[in-house]
Amino acid sequence: MAENPLKFSELTVIRGVSENYSHLGQDYILSHLTSDPEPLYSDEARRFDGHTMIICVKGNLRITIDLDTMVVPEMSLVFVAPDRVFQPIEWIGQEHEAYILFISNKFASDLNIDLNAINTNIFTSAKSVMPLSEDKTELLIRYFEMLHSIASRQNRYNRHIAKALMSAAAYQIMAFGEETHPGEVSRKPQSRKLTYVKTFLRLVRTHHRQERSIGFYADRMFISPKYLSLIIKEATGRSAAEWIDQYVIQEAKNLLRYSGKNVQQVAYDLNFTNQSSFGKYFKHLTGMSPTQFQNQ
Repeated sequence: MAENPLKFSELTVIRGVSENYSHLGQDYILSHLTSDPEPLYSDEARRFDGHTMIICVKGNLRITIDLDTMVVPEMSLVFVAPDRVFQPIEWIGQEHEAYILFISNKFASDLNIDLNAINTNIFTSAKSVMPLSEDKTELLIRYFEMLHSIASRQNRYNRHIAKALMSAAAYQIMAFGEETHPGEVSRKPQSRKLTYVKTFLRLVRTHHRQERSIGFYADRMFISPKYLSLIIKEATGRSAAEWIDQYVIQEAKNLLRYSGKNVQQVAYDLNFTNQSSFGKYFKHLTGMSPTQFQNQ
């Protein structure tokens, strides 16, 4: 099973299976599905260079994200972060309804989000699915429908309006997250420290295939490795090294499972000096060799 990149422009395939479909240039695509979207399902694994949110309204949704297959119940919000490997959606049951929102990285980076308002633990949560009540589902649907309406209009303010709506929806989702996981609510983080966390995770997403040294990331943030390790551990509960290892191992698993490359080629892609050092690293963190994982 090969892994294929999915470009923003290729997402227009969902137009044919949508009750309502709209897009705002290369900023976002929004689709309302009310029937089984068989054309969206494929054995191919994909990466989308952007953010994906799915409101599962009716029917159970089966989706695989980074080798983790889950069945999402109705009235749930699903997140797929940028560059995560996923298989397109498949519904279980007779009734199907969902809203799917694809947001480009550029548009997401342009949103006006107050760093002081973000709870660090919610921001760094690895959870992909958020259960919603009926009233929360209806509220998010209203946001999505307003984004659809804005994208359908042609005027010089619609991108500004869409950014404001998307920012409001992001705040609302963060509020729902804190209500769903109240134990993760902590004191309001300092904006500088949160900026360091966001910068570090962005750098790791970009460079983890080539760089596993904390010093590499600290140098690019103009702070010491010790201070970087301290603030990442304090803000997220995980060390900087653990975050790097998580990205590297997940990438290794995706390459071993989907790329069609052998272990030596994967080791080369991930900048290990040789297959042996990659094998020791992989087994230390997963409990099995790369070959054993690939042959599962």
